[in-house]
Amino acid sequence: MLEPLLAGTHISLEKHSKARNKGVATAPRATGTALLVVPALSTALLQAAKGRRCDNCHRLELGNVRLRKCTGCASYWYCGRECQSLQWKAHHKRICKQYPRYTASAEYQGLSSHDQVDAVLLSHLLAEAFPDGLYTLAAGKGGLLDIFLDLLSGPATHPSSLPVSLGQQVTDPTLVTAARELYARFGNNNFVVHSHLDSYAHGVFPLASRLFNHSCVPNAVTRYIITPSEAVRMEVIALRDIAEGEEVTIPYLDPALPVETRQQALRLNYGFTCTCLSCRVAQRMQPTPPPHRGSTELDELEDQLRRYVLDIVGTVVGLRDDPGLLESMPESLAPVLYESYLPELSETFSKASHDGPHAEALSIGLTLLALYALVYPPNYPQIGMHALELAKTAWNATVTDSELMAPSALEEAAKAYLSIAAHVLNIYGGEGDEGGPLAEISVLRRML
Repeated sequence: MLEPLLAGTHISLEKHSKARNKGVATAPRATGTALLVVPALSTALLQAAKGRRCDNCHRLELGNVRLRKCTGCASYWYCGRECQSLQWKAHHKRICKQYPRYTASAEYQGLSSHDQVDAVLLSHLLAEAFPDGLYTLAAGKGGLLDIFLDLLSGPATHPSSLPVSLGQQVTDPTLVTAARELYARFGNNNFVVHSHLDSYAHGVFPLASRLFNHSCVPNAVTRYIITPSEAVRMEVIALRDIAEGEEVTIPYLDPALPVETRQQALRLNYGFTCTCLSCRVAQRMQPTPPPHRGSTELDELEDQLRRYVLDIVGTVVGLRDDPGLLESMPESLAPVLYESYLPELSETFSKASHDGPHAEALSIGLTLLALYALVYPPNYPQIGMHALELAKTAWNATVTDSELMAPSALEEAAKAYLSIAAHVLNIYGGEGDEGGPLAEISVLRRML
């Protein structure tokens, strides 16, 4: 079933001692390599993206791209006739007429925003998978649907199914069975689709779900490629060099979340307990709350964190090339792993970088960079995104806060942060819409 799709990818599916299987590199793969290109079986936009993106290819309405809404339901938008025709044939002709009534129904309105997107996604998938309206779940339909049906169902922690927008009555037993069977694979297999790391859709990518297990210290991540008149596709990118025979892993959730949150989410949604290095270290450390902000004790703790993780010479900052930082971190740094520390630090930086003072933003931001470099694996894209924000903050300070430090020193700091951002985000590569972080880096380099 998988062999034709994996031909030429240097990825194979092998047995795993604990999980069902694992995706393994059959040849050495270099940092930044696209290990696999994964087509979407089906997608559905978040409500906030409706009317802003093409429902078929996900292009953003920008510049000369203009969206026109479906005249039948007035709820789907397309960047051109080709996309409208493609989606009409795929599923929309079976959804269009009843869609407004469906989204106004009490059953749909009673769902959470997350489940509303999944309900629409389930409707798309049912209409696409069973175009004749005969909901037979026997294998042999071919391709990605067979792979999806071969995926394991998730733990029974969600509703058994969701209301769907199709012509048949929801009491049709074959439809009810098909909807239940497909939806049972949603929670532990679907992906959140993003552009420039900002979420905008949910998607079904069965090949990635079948191949890649989770790690909070992954050696690969996903990015999403938007192409006019085509379905969005996922690319799996190597964060570091991967050896022949090494398992390829991706994160199912944000590795910077507190270990208790990660463990609970993985148990509820995926049915397993993570035993990766990050989880083991955090559980061994048993972090206690850090000192309150403004105290000498917290200043000393954050200074220790920065010195442990970063190479700092004057105003020039670099990341240490040491993948073992988390494993060998001293116990005195344990409070930085406490569940509330990172979100509070991130919120403080966000406010200070936008509203000032810049001195606080640069100090807090440097600590946050150190924390990201500690809890994320090397080259993780969020490290690069934060370094870019720090570079912009330092540049803004040269214009608006010249008394903070000499403009030349601020420019040197901005260049150092920009270098980190460029290194990390060039490994991740371009994602989603035009422009984005790589374009911002190019502009800021010219300004500096």
